[in-house]
Amino acid sequence: MEMLMSYLNRLAGSAGACALVFLAASANAQEADTLGGDGVFRFEGKVGAEYNSNVAVQDLDTNTGQGDWAATFSGLVEASGQPIDKLTLRGGYEFSQTVHDEFSAFDLTLHRGFAEVAYDFDFATLGVLGNVAQANLDGDSYLTFTQISPYMSKQFGDALFVRLSYAATDKSFDGRPTRDATSDTIAADAYFFLDGARRYIAIGGKAIEEDANSDELDFGGGSARIRFVQRFDALDREMTFRAGAEYEQRNYDNTTPIIGTPREDKRAGVDVSLEAPISGNVFVEGSYRYGGYQSNLASADYDEHVTSLKLGVKY
Repeated sequence: MEMLMSYLNRLAGSAGACALVFLAASANAQEADTLGGDGVFRFEGKVGAEYNSNVAVQDLDTNTGQGDWAATFSGLVEASGQPIDKLTLRGGYEFSQTVHDEFSAFDLTLHRGFAEVAYDFDFATLGVLGNVAQANLDGDSYLTFTQISPYMSKQFGDALFVRLSYAATDKSFDGRPTRDATSDTIAADAYFFLDGARRYIAIGGKAIEEDANSDELDFGGGSARIRFVQRFDALDREMTFRAGAEYEQRNYDNTTPIIGTPREDKRAGVDVSLEAPISGNVFVEGSYRYGGYQSNLASADYDEHVTSLKLGVKY
C-alpha cells in the first residue's frame, strides 16, 4: 500500500493539466508497478493502432469532422530512490507519438520530463512535482509546457488517501503568441480503497484561472472526475479493468470577436479499458474513449469516439 501511495501522488499531480501534454494513456497504465524503496527503475512501452471518429487538436480549437486510423507508439522510463529515510526522489521521461493514415498534419509527438521530491512528515507527505513538455504537430514544434506543483497528501489507514495541490503552469505556442498563457490551478483528490490496490475509486476536482496573451482566451473553470479500477483473475491471469468519467466547464472572461459574445465550453468524457497479460512482462490493452465538447465557438463544438488496441511490455 505504501508504494501505491507514492504512485498516486505523481498520478494525481499529472491529472487535470493540459490535455495534450499529460498523456491520458500513462494515467491508465501505471497502477500496476509503483515506485518506492531504496531504488527502483522501470520501463514501459506500447505500440498499437487506434481509430478516431473526429481527428482534432483540442488545444488549437480545430477538428477535421472526419475519422482516421493511426499508429501509436509510447514509452516511459522512470527511476526513484530514498537517499535518506522518508525522503523520496523521482524522475523520468515519457514519449508518445500518433501517426495518422490520412491526416498527417495532425500527427502528434509528445515529450515530457518530470522530477519530484517528497518528504514523509508525521502529519502528512509534502512534495513538489515539476513537468516540462513539448508537443510537435507534423514534425514541427507547436507547444512548450512547464509546470511546478507543490502538494500535500495523507494516508488514512488502508482505506483512504487524500491529496491537495496547487499548480503554476506556463504554456508557449510556437507561431501562435496570442495563445501563450499562464494559469493557476487548485486540485483535490481522494482515493477510496475497497480491496486494497485490487479495487479502488478515485474522485477529484479542480478550479483553474488562465490568463492568455489574447484577452478573448482568458477563462475560469472547474472540473470533476471519477475513476474506478478493478483487478481480477481470469484465464489464470490478473486482468485490470479501468473506467472513468470527467466533466469540465470553462467560462471565458471576454468577448470572442468571431461570435460576438464570451465563449462558453462544456466538456464531458468517458473512457474504459481492459489490460490482459499475455506472458511474462508482455500485455495487450484495449480501450474506448468518448469526448463530447460543447461550445458556442463552432470549431470547438464536436464529438469524438476513439477505439484502440495496443501491445505493451513493462519491467
